[in-house]
Amino acid sequence: MSSIAKHLFATLALSLLATAFFGCGSGNKEGAPLVVTKVGDSKCIQCHSSVTEALTGESIVAQYQRSSPHNTPALGCESCHGGGAMHNGVGPIPFPRPTANRCATCHNGRTATATNANTDFETSNHVTGTPRFTTSYCYRCHTNEGAVLGNIAGWTGNTEILQDPVTQGKVPLVTTFTGFNCETCHEHGGGLRPIKATDAPAGNLVNWDPNNNKLVDQFDLCTSCHTLYNYNGTLLLVNGQDLTAGGGVIPTGRIAARHENEWFRMIASTHFDNPNTGLGANSTPVGTANVIEGYNLRRTGTSPCYDCHGHEAKTQTNPSSTENTIHKDWAQSAHAGHLLTAKYTATTGLVGAAAVAAAMNAGVIDDPTVGGPGWVHYNWDQTTGTGNRAACQACHTSTGISNYLATQNTILTGYNPANNNFSHLSGWTAATGSPQNELLYCWGCHNNAGTGSLRNTSQAILTFTDPSDNPIIITNAGNSTACIVCHGGRGSAGEAILTPSSRFNGHHAPTAGILYSEKTHIGFEYPGQSYANPSFFAHDVIGANAAGPCASCHMGPSATYGKSSHSFAALTESGGVITAINNQALCNSCHTPGGSFEITPAVMEEERNGYAQASTILSNYLANVTGYTNYLNADIIATFATAPEGAYRAYQNAKIGGTLGGTFGGTIIDPVAGEEPCAYVHNRFYIKRLVFDSIDWMLDGAINSTITLSAQTIIDYPEAVVWLGANPATGVATRP
Repeated sequence: MSSIAKHLFATLALSLLATAFFGCGSGNKEGAPLVVTKVGDSKCIQCHSSVTEALTGESIVAQYQRSSPHNTPALGCESCHGGGAMHNGVGPIPFPRPTANRCATCHNGRTATATNANTDFETSNHVTGTPRFTTSYCYRCHTNEGAVLGNIAGWTGNTEILQDPVTQGKVPLVTTFTGFNCETCHEHGGGLRPIKATDAPAGNLVNWDPNNNKLVDQFDLCTSCHTLYNYNGTLLLVNGQDLTAGGGVIPTGRIAARHENEWFRMIASTHFDNPNTGLGANSTPVGTANVIEGYNLRRTGTSPCYDCHGHEAKTQTNPSSTENTIHKDWAQSAHAGHLLTAKYTATTGLVGAAAVAAAMNAGVIDDPTVGGPGWVHYNWDQTTGTGNRAACQACHTSTGISNYLATQNTILTGYNPANNNFSHLSGWTAATGSPQNELLYCWGCHNNAGTGSLRNTSQAILTFTDPSDNPIIITNAGNSTACIVCHGGRGSAGEAILTPSSRFNGHHAPTAGILYSEKTHIGFEYPGQSYANPSFFAHDVIGANAAGPCASCHMGPSATYGKSSHSFAALTESGGVITAINNQALCNSCHTPGGSFEITPAVMEEERNGYAQASTILSNYLANVTGYTNYLNADIIATFATAPEGAYRAYQNAKIGGTLGGTFGGTIIDPVAGEEPCAYVHNRFYIKRLVFDSIDWMLDGAINSTITLSAQTIIDYPEAVVWLGANPATGVATRP
């Protein structure tokens, strides 16, 4: 065969091979295709400008040029369809009809707003719940055709609009209804579909723009079905009535948008936080005015809905549902102020409008027994002026923690509360704040909720320094980094000795501060005493460089849905007694079952009770109650401000696990609900030494490394005797 013939044969073979890989409409599975040269948008437009979308009749090129985020010189048509050099109108093109998997090659949570794997969308309620049209207007939001055509025709809004035959008549008649797909929300090129509404008094078409930012964005698209505010954002949708004026109570005979008999399906009952009942309002009883009735969305942000939901968009918050999801877990956790639990409780036994009204008024309140103070106790979003809480925003707002975590590598100079923008909250200014506050939303810890990507997993730099004024940096914590930042505390043993405070200097819930005590020195340690961890201590290295200690214990995989639990509950209780360790297998990996150091629910219950009773003994000595006379023969709780340093240290340490630490507004909480009620498991030896040394000091004003419990103490607090390692006959205990 001649060289020319060989060359022609090879060329033909390559051509046939290329056709096999990239034939138009071929079985390309969108894996890793061969690279095909791009030709640019102008070549595509020459032939495709006359092609129209079958459902709307609109030009696909017009849609692309109107809204596509890919309509840039660096991207273009071929960023989705692949190079067109071999296409020329009839030849092969790598991705003739790109699917969500093609989108995911770029939209992975780093390059752009997230899309999960295609399977997440395919199993979502958006797909499994469509098509559905049990009544004439159900197909507006439960079919692909109704959603697309309704958006164009202005068939968008509350119940009166949906039921209006004139408005419905503007929608072209179709005979075939299909379920949701990518094109339901996205125009050709990936841009979001614009939405029209009907101006009810005049009947004119207007732009559906409830966040009133003059843009077509995600908030507009999602609320075209999940209605919350009117088209111009002026009214909460209850048949055109302003619900905010009624204190959140639905007027008699009025119904809010659709699904008015199912409060958990109504965005107005879960995502509306009434500013009229927010911070600063008068209330009875005092304290209940500080309330959050719904999740406050970043309405003008790029992804206010995907901040938490992603393409999966499956919450299963129906109170009758037995399926758990991340959303359902989180909404009942302290990070959400137990908001969903409050709504479940408020609606028990109610149906219809009564249930909706009860749900809309139920929320997070300033009550430590239900986890509210962390979110509503102060006007956390006030950044300047008298009484501002700028220093608190890094942990008490999602905006603050998201910005704090984003600057972890330069935190000493990088984070500035003045850059915290809360303009999505009602009436917010930096000087006055807003009557609304934030909970710890998904986007606080995650830069992308759809993929679960966290904002920072490299290092946690705490907001205070150690006793030598060095920055406290925790590494190797992986996914637990965000937890450590806020639960690391706010002060250490070397601070505030000369400026006594009635509050625990280490702040509330300093779980990680106790866990990483060798770096934080968060307790009020006594000079000359060693508080170093025992050589076998390993709680601070659980899940090192992976899940980390916090996530490993508190977010173990759920057997129900195979993802990390967001209830953050490490233990299960019944009747106030620990009945299960939720990640028992993790404990068993070190604490061998059947061995001397086995950890069981019963062991945990003994440890908890011992810790609580020992903290109560310390509190008794501080209060100088009968049978617990301290070396000063004085009530240190009442005179802490003038107490000697050693006694003040004991006073502070009692707050970690005792009644002193669980005081809010004069109300004393159970001893177990101190500032760190689980210190007995997070760092058992550290807290035991703090309590022991504090009792030791209060007995005679000196550290002797032994204490003797009285006969009455042995009777009253038997589990503390075991926890402190005291001889049950003599009451003598040596320092652990």
